[in-house]
Amino acid sequence: MKVLICYFSGTGNTKKVVDALSEQFIKNDCDVVLHNVENKLDKNLNDFDLIGIAYPIHAFNAPPIIVKFVQSLPKLQKQKRLFIVKTSGEPLKLNNISSGKIKRILQKKNIILHNEYHYCMPYNMIFRHSDSMAYKMWTTASNLIPIDCKEILTEKDVKLKYVPFGRFLAWVFRIEHWGGRFNGKKYKVNENCIHCAKCVRDCPTHNIKIEDGKFVFGNNCIMCMRCSFMCPKNAIKIGWFNGWKVNGPYNFNNPEGTTQAKHKNFCKHAYKKYFDRCAKKIKENSLDSVC
Repeated sequence: MKVLICYFSGTGNTKKVVDALSEQFIKNDCDVVLHNVENKLDKNLNDFDLIGIAYPIHAFNAPPIIVKFVQSLPKLQKQKRLFIVKTSGEPLKLNNISSGKIKRILQKKNIILHNEYHYCMPYNMIFRHSDSMAYKMWTTASNLIPIDCKEILTEKDVKLKYVPFGRFLAWVFRIEHWGGRFNGKKYKVNENCIHCAKCVRDCPTHNIKIEDGKFVFGNNCIMCMRCSFMCPKNAIKIGWFNGWKVNGPYNFNNPEGTTQAKHKNFCKHAYKKYFDRCAKKIKENSLDSVC
């Protein structure tokens, strides 16, 4: 089976999930191609048996770069199976609505959704999760991925639960697409900047330039947080949302962790339900494999 996974990853969480999923497909004798949507697609979708779309959730929506990508795809000759993988920092049901628009776009192109999965991964803005929470999130996701891959390959349809008025709510929250462009012009660098230009090179929309020795932020920001999160000197202020800035990679390998949780009660019940639900699925499939 030939599998194409088209993905966008702002700061690496979604790519981490995609890489793990790709490994599972390969273990199941699939031919896998990964495509970063920041680049032009040079593959013929008709050549693939299975198509995946993966992205981080932005304000309960798919990021603009993913929306533009799926809009650019041609209508296929034959119907193809689609799976969607998405990541976010919290397990709220509202995240289920994020795929509505791209699902409708792809359906018109003969690419039909059959499987949809949401994995919690640590925030790259709002606040910093503790290392122990990042470890727990990733351990949970990595244990789920082989199970979810099996569901996809055995053509077991899995959809996320319907959210009442979801299409309307997604439209309301989509204001971030406009707001991000406006707020992006307010990004600035501070005195910590060493002019390494990493942010310029890495920006997925080429929104950052250096003119006359000064950093200039344009109006094409999608608030992926790659520039501020990955800045080696924590030198970028993110406009109105600077109080929500998170800088630096997480330690996914340390169950004890070096950073402490500052918001222990944030979405406490939602996280508990998420981890309990995931643990149940993992346990059930572990028992099935024994039987």
